[in-house]
Amino acid sequence: MGRNSEVTFRRRIPKKVIYLACEGGTTGTEGTYIKQLCAAYNCTMIPMYKGSADPLTLAVAAIRFVSDGPELPEKSEVWVVFDNDDPKKVKAAFKHIDAYNSECEPGAPKIWIAFNAPSIETWGLLCCGQKISADPKVNQAKLNTCMPKYHHTKNPRFDFDMMESGYDDALQRAKDWQKSAGDSPEYTCHFFAGIYKLVEHIKG
Repeated sequence: MGRNSEVTFRRRIPKKVIYLACEGGTTGTEGTYIKQLCAAYNCTMIPMYKGSADPLTLAVAAIRFVSDGPELPEKSEVWVVFDNDDPKKVKAAFKHIDAYNSECEPGAPKIWIAFNAPSIETWGLLCCGQKISADPKVNQAKLNTCMPKYHHTKNPRFDFDMMESGYDDALQRAKDWQKSAGDSPEYTCHFFAGIYKLVEHIKG
């Protein structure tokens, strides 16, 4: 293979690979949005767990994947994405992943968490510049109004272009929430949009 061909081949290699275990599965709101992000920012998404599952099941699946799976390529990250639908399982998921991250061998892949409270709609509303309610159904209704392409009862999807246009303000608000939480565990926060971390990694 000639030198020019080698250069061309290297340029085609994705900047990053995201291994994903997502509460809504790869076809739910979160999974579809993350796939759109990856497509827009030269990133490959590979599901670790294809179906929909609770946070603890996803955490266990991710730990099993990184513990027993093949060596991951350079610039790859392992992410688990879930909401606060089941607080007990959310807390257990955090504890399992924190224990793995603290005990894994040097150089082994860490597992990142993108936790959202009360639900993923929190991030959608931040991107739309809307106030957040503690009631997920209220948030869904708000999104139905401010984001015409989103219909929670009809195979819900974020409006990707609208999300992109409101990203900067949403990112700042999400980071402000992170700062206000201080040293408190993320899963104790009333409102949280931890998916901003994953979005930032993909876009960055």
